[in-house]
Amino acid sequence: MSTLVNASNGPSESAGSNRPLSEVLSATFPPFDQRAKVVAPFDDESKRDAEFARKLNSMLLELILDFHAWSAARPAHETDKAADALEKEIKGLQNTEQEQGRSLLLTPLCTASAPGLVEKTRQRLNEFITRIKLALAALTGLAS
Repeated sequence: MSTLVNASNGPSESAGSNRPLSEVLSATFPPFDQRAKVVAPFDDESKRDAEFARKLNSMLLELILDFHAWSAARPAHETDKAADALEKEIKGLQNTEQEQGRSLLLTPLCTASAPGLVEKTRQRLNEFITRIKLALAALTGLAS
């Protein structure tokens, strides 16, 4: 029984060529090269993936080290910055205390190193007492 088969072996043969089935079955096919078609592309892709993983791990390690350095240095920087701010505030308070004559860092008021300060304080105290006397006089004058 000879059956005709419409088989095309590629673009060079016309689509309408009819070959007997026995000829199609007896034809030898080119050997399948699994190395070139499957193994080599898989190996290449595996090598590329391994290289990518190595680079990614390297980049992640670098990022972790940078983040650690930043996080370790940040408290020291913030401490220094806060210490500078506190020192400025303390100096401001000391200056204010010196102006008011209340600083613990000043020598006693009766020393010769602060005659201007003693005089200023005495003058302010006299002005305060004068104002009190005037206020009392005004109040007693209103009451009589």
